[in-house]
Amino acid sequence: MSHSDLSLEECLDMSELPSYEFLFSLTSKVCDVLANESQSYRPSDCVGEPGSLLDFSDDDVPVIIVPDIHARPDFIKNILNCSLKLKKGEAACTILEGLKQKKLKVICVGDGVHTELYASRWELISIEFDKNDHKGFYMKAEMLLNLATLCSLMKLKLDFPDSFHFLKGNHENILNCNFGGDYSFCKYADEGEMVKTFMLEWYDEELVNAIAKYENSLPLAAFGKNYVVSHAEPAHAFTKAQLIDARYEEGVVEGLIWTRNGQVTKPTASEIITELIGKKGAKKALYFAGHRPIKGTYALRQDGVFVQTHNPHNQNVFFVRSGKQFNFEKDIINTKVRLPDEQEEE
Repeated sequence: MSHSDLSLEECLDMSELPSYEFLFSLTSKVCDVLANESQSYRPSDCVGEPGSLLDFSDDDVPVIIVPDIHARPDFIKNILNCSLKLKKGEAACTILEGLKQKKLKVICVGDGVHTELYASRWELISIEFDKNDHKGFYMKAEMLLNLATLCSLMKLKLDFPDSFHFLKGNHENILNCNFGGDYSFCKYADEGEMVKTFMLEWYDEELVNAIAKYENSLPLAAFGKNYVVSHAEPAHAFTKAQLIDARYEEGVVEGLIWTRNGQVTKPTASEIITELIGKKGAKKALYFAGHRPIKGTYALRQDGVFVQTHNPHNQNVFFVRSGKQFNFEKDIINTKVRLPDEQEEE
């Protein structure tokens, strides 16, 4: 691709792999943004760098919580075009308009890459790799979706640095490494190693390392007046200090991005909510995450305090109004099927 720069819309509609120059420049720019996020919502860690926790406890704007994306640029497009009423009596606006006007925030739970809807394609990619064809037809089709998604997420962070936030998931591991709380990934095939191999051969090590820097600059958790968000169910009742300094304790990173269903036997979500929000605010608060696939629109764990959001066949988002009780009937929004003026604030 000869384009030196692409708009958000062009990233979402990407029809060929991005150029080296564009992807490297975009990655460098977003790393600079992440390295200089405001301490007003991203307190510094123990070495003075932006910590791993986003603190929106003083913010009254509503939040859109986005489940795992997994290489679905169409999901991002549908989210941005989704129309909803942010306040009673106001006209509906799209989520993109809300971002532009700073009337809302978007928090993504992570896992931008590796498709889950095309398991059979991973089998075909495995056949290509068995023939030492690391840049074959099916792998390029997979990487087009991966990179369209990655570029779109980076563009959104650049365009709306204070309002759009993407948390690190277990799939944000371009090096496919096994340290610092990360583990190499394989589900339908050896996806983690396949993506790394493709990126090294199609681009180069410098660009791969730049993307790894971006991944390791991402926050790991966020909270507001009535919500906490991380990629996975919290494995332990981490303190606020541990969440801020998570990058220096691999057990915290692992415990926020890799937790299995059934692994947690104590009420970690409610304890973290109380730690971050306080006992009074905790009464209306929920802990949202993705990671483990569910059936239906949501699943509840830990006595209904912990909400699992990720159904790879759905394109739902979770609309959380500051300080208000979450309504499971009205506040889960299907971005693929949206009726005008459907959402009213109670």
